[in-house]
Amino acid sequence: MRLASAVFLVALATLTVELLLTRVFDVILYPNLAYMVITCAMLALGLAGIVTAIRPATDAQVQRRLPLVAAAFGASLLAIRPALNAIPFWLDFVSEQPATQAFWFALMYLVVGVPFFLSGYALALVFAHHGNAINRLYGADLAGAALGCVVLIPLLRPFGPSGLLFFAAAAAFLAAALLEGHRGRRRAFAVAAALAVLVPMVTPPLEFEVHKYDRGLTRARMNDLHELSIWDSISKIDVVGWGQSKNILYDGGTQSSFLYPFDGDFEALRTDLDSSIRRNKENRVQRHFWYRGVFASHYLKRDGDHRALIIGSAAGQEVKAALVYGAAAVEAVELVPAVVELGKDQYADFNGQIFNHPKVVAVAGEGRAYLRSRPVRFDVIQLHSDHSSSSIAGGVGALDPAYLMTTDAFTEYYEHLSDDGILHINHHIYPRIVATAAKAWVDMGRTDFQSHVLVVHRAAIADTLPTLLIKMTPWTPDEVREVRYFFSLIPRHESAYAIVENPLATEESFLSPEFYSGNLSRELLSSVPYRLRPTTDNRPYFKFLRRGWGPIEIDSSRFVDAAMQHLLNEPVERGPGVPMDVLHLVTVGGVGFGAVLLFVVLPLLTSKVGRSRFPGMASALLYFSCLGFAFIVIELVLIQKFMKFIGSPLHTYSTVLFTVLLAAGLGSMAAGRLGITPGRRAWVPFAGIIGVGLAFLASHTWLFATLLSQPTGARVLISAAIMFPLAFFMGMPFPLGVLAVNHHGPSAIAWAWAMNGVFTLIGGLASVVLSLQFGFTVTEALALLVYALAGVVLLDYQRRQAVL
Repeated sequence: MRLASAVFLVALATLTVELLLTRVFDVILYPNLAYMVITCAMLALGLAGIVTAIRPATDAQVQRRLPLVAAAFGASLLAIRPALNAIPFWLDFVSEQPATQAFWFALMYLVVGVPFFLSGYALALVFAHHGNAINRLYGADLAGAALGCVVLIPLLRPFGPSGLLFFAAAAAFLAAALLEGHRGRRRAFAVAAALAVLVPMVTPPLEFEVHKYDRGLTRARMNDLHELSIWDSISKIDVVGWGQSKNILYDGGTQSSFLYPFDGDFEALRTDLDSSIRRNKENRVQRHFWYRGVFASHYLKRDGDHRALIIGSAAGQEVKAALVYGAAAVEAVELVPAVVELGKDQYADFNGQIFNHPKVVAVAGEGRAYLRSRPVRFDVIQLHSDHSSSSIAGGVGALDPAYLMTTDAFTEYYEHLSDDGILHINHHIYPRIVATAAKAWVDMGRTDFQSHVLVVHRAAIADTLPTLLIKMTPWTPDEVREVRYFFSLIPRHESAYAIVENPLATEESFLSPEFYSGNLSRELLSSVPYRLRPTTDNRPYFKFLRRGWGPIEIDSSRFVDAAMQHLLNEPVERGPGVPMDVLHLVTVGGVGFGAVLLFVVLPLLTSKVGRSRFPGMASALLYFSCLGFAFIVIELVLIQKFMKFIGSPLHTYSTVLFTVLLAAGLGSMAAGRLGITPGRRAWVPFAGIIGVGLAFLASHTWLFATLLSQPTGARVLISAAIMFPLAFFMGMPFPLGVLAVNHHGPSAIAWAWAMNGVFTLIGGLASVVLSLQFGFTVTEALALLVYALAGVVLLDYQRRQAVL
């Protein structure tokens, strides 16, 4: 019981820290590099298994070594924050100092890797030397990991990541106390655990230093202009006071929003804005808004008592614009709860009480989930630069899915707009937006899409946030004249704007009519130097544009403007020979390939079990590799698929991981009680995985559509019920394999653990590449085939062993 409890605590601390550091790296670097925390963890866990296989220990050595390793794991967690802060890595210097920055970057990941190696070494020692109890121990491992996935949610905000590192260290020290036989040392480990719990209770959270361009956050702290920090479960929020405005920074400056001082006098603001538009005074507009594109749709709907939905309301500029121009009702949805709270409470007076206005409903949530829950139609649906810098919001994937920019999303927007409603989008990559929106339009049986679309660029800059207005009725000459007047595109006025997609002068449009057809030809897709294919919920990687590693030139014949050139060339210029937006994929692929060679060749040459070449060795290694690959692929695909059903990224992430790991742990514990052993009923788990998995693939679209109207809590419970049977069976194959190779000794089990870990790393990368190319459904089906292969391999291995 004490051994299983120690395994539970080590696994709990490991998963907590893995997810925590992913959030930390979102802040100190960027989400694509934060994904490499998972890579580092999987590699370190696998390496621990290899060390255990190469340098086997006796049972007596394991008994002495385990508590020390668990204690070292706890101590290494406490060293993470000061070590990361001390390393002088700076992301923006990578292209200028590639060798130096590569060294510091590698050192950062070494700091992260050491704790995972120590926890992996402790678990590998336990599994290797207690193979007969693997069902119970592996179940405890998965149950601890399941709890580790959810403790982040309630504890991150009050204690910050530094506090959670102390709590995780306390769990490790407590595990050491449970494993220690000597009374004095056991007492010392227990005292260390108590102190680690006490420290974050009595001290404020400690900061992690940012290692990237941070939009002035560091300078603000130095000048005493930093007002507050909140480690929200979705994004870290900092508020900085620059001049009269307040800058809300998301995740260390990856994104930002502004709070402008406003006294709540909408009539006076309306008069000022109308005067600014009439006299083309952009500087007066910018006292309250980034630029005119923020409130274009509300101006066009002025004084018509329009109903507006703002998806991604942030600090509230769009809400203020809707109220200024006479909206009857405004519903504002923001993904990060802390930002909504700041607007309603602490900065409510500064912001003119706009979120507390009687016409406004401001909520924290995911835009599409909220939209699906509303049985009303809107005159304006507005999205402004709606993407998240949070790995949790993105599903912790190596690429960033954008569910607000898919054909499925546009279908929902159209269905929720009034007959003359406007979909107002300020987002980069407008050619792909047009192609995706057109596909949804045509799929709904509508025609003549080009007459419904108007796009305005800020002509003086490489405008990565143009104003795209899709009207449910065709644009009229009077309406286009209104747009021209609003953006000061009138005679005798010099404007910073230009209409690049004019529905009344299509021959002047930058894009060809084919973009509006909903059916792009192969010739067009191949001629454009970036990814143009419309995205869907099954393949939602809207922002993954790159087709080559080199820079591109402005070329209107290939539909490349200055904004697109900037988006694609800036990562090339910053990258050390590889574009920064794909550097993590290249690195993970290289590390994974090297790890496979290392984890196979090194044990073959140096370990006793490797040199012995036991019968069925290749089958055993293939079996555990299949399990690591298929388990993580299904887990990551489930996160993405249930994102649409549950809605909230945080609820989705915690529900999927908690359910999958807990159900798998229960499945592992139940296997023995059900009489499932390598020699008896070994086919049951694989039949269960494939049968339940195929049933989910066949029915989930219908189930999601049927049950989508249920409240969030009900959808969470329904999701857990749907996933539980599949995950229950997924927990059985690993302990089955351990029992099958147990007679070959601890080194064989440790080697199996290592192969499982490294192919978890490979599977994580493969899930992204496969879903990008083929979609989530095909990717999940492939994972089921890999499980089928594992079942065949295990049965063949058992047959070979029986012959001997």
